[in-house]
Amino acid sequence: MVIDAIMSRRSVPRYRADPVARDVIERALEAAVWSPNHHLTEPWQFIVLQGDSKERFAELRRDYVRSTMAEPDAPEKQKVLDNVYQATKNTPVIVIFTAAIHENLEQREEDFWATYGAAYAFMLAMWSEGVGSFFRTAALRDYPPLREFLHLGDDRRIIGFVYAGYPDAVPQKRRTPAADKTSWLS
Repeated sequence: MVIDAIMSRRSVPRYRADPVARDVIERALEAAVWSPNHHLTEPWQFIVLQGDSKERFAELRRDYVRSTMAEPDAPEKQKVLDNVYQATKNTPVIVIFTAAIHENLEQREEDFWATYGAAYAFMLAMWSEGVGSFFRTAALRDYPPLREFLHLGDDRRIIGFVYAGYPDAVPQKRRTPAADKTSWLS
């Protein structure tokens, strides 16, 4: 059931080395395009990173993190930078979700949220195939060397990065019951 998938899915940060088959990724992306989107603009585009492209992304992510550090050449920072690189490189697949930047501000907002919905649908579809995922956002999305590597024009915004693979372990977390977060108006 859909409710079971929603309630059992967790953000999975660590994966086994097993590759994720292309057809599994394709099915999940096909599910993603069925996300609601205002006026059926279908604003999303997906960039799937595997192999050499994932390694280059790992280098760019490490370089970006380095650029944000005070004293990035300090010995203790090298371990952090190496961990960023290794964790990224060792993730079986990374999918970058981008959205069109519409001139109309309201449509632009709708398109950004629709693309996030597509990312969530992708994560649920991957979960139904036994593949865990982790949604990441950060100012990395605006890092010029990354945008150049991805061939992104000024008309696209990166909404997020979905790291995915077969879980090494599934974190067990709790949520506040909906009743504690809900107001009913009559």
